[in-house]
Amino acid sequence: MRFNLSYLKTSLVSAIPYIPVTIGLAILPMILGLLIGFVIATIRVYKVPVLSQLLRLFVTVHSGIPDMVTLLLLNLIYVTCFEPVKYGGLAVVFITFTLDRTVYLSETIRSAYLSVPKGQYEAAYSVGLTEMQTLRRIIIPQIIPVALPPVTSHIVGAIKNTSIVMVVGVFDVLNAALKPCMDTYSFIEGYVAAAIIFWAINSLVEFILAKTEKKYDKN
Repeated sequence: MRFNLSYLKTSLVSAIPYIPVTIGLAILPMILGLLIGFVIATIRVYKVPVLSQLLRLFVTVHSGIPDMVTLLLLNLIYVTCFEPVKYGGLAVVFITFTLDRTVYLSETIRSAYLSVPKGQYEAAYSVGLTEMQTLRRIIIPQIIPVALPPVTSHIVGAIKNTSIVMVVGVFDVLNAALKPCMDTYSFIEGYVAAAIIFWAINSLVEFILAKTEKKYDKN
């Protein structure tokens, strides 16, 4: 098997325009998952009747299902039950990733909640703060630095995990990098090109998040 630098360049050129797609498929579900996950974690920590039990069941069930299975299942439901539309496959991917991020981030945030000593709540209540004031002024500032390192890992994993979208025909960096290989029948250059781009994206993301972690550690 001979490695061809010209083929590698072609694959890189083909994949680079799809970097925003890969980043979008990773970051947008992450942001939405972070917001929904925070709500789920808060409901479970404060033990809201009925809702906390239902959400616990949802988290337990979904966390045991691989992303690939969820993606294929939702895509099968989409193609058999709905009229296909232009961005239908992209919507299926977005829903799949959002569900996954929501589940794992809710557990991350819940763990950060539990790291705050009970005395912090009692002290806040003793000076007349309401539950919402305690949450906003005392608890959230303490759970952010605890949750940041695992959230960083989730973001990096989310970027790498976008490569599974090729099974439902959505073009991302990997799919685009392999497209020229259909003409050359040499796929190693395509995979190497995708690996280079994924490594570059994740290195940049890790650098930015490491700076953010240091900032919160100082605070």
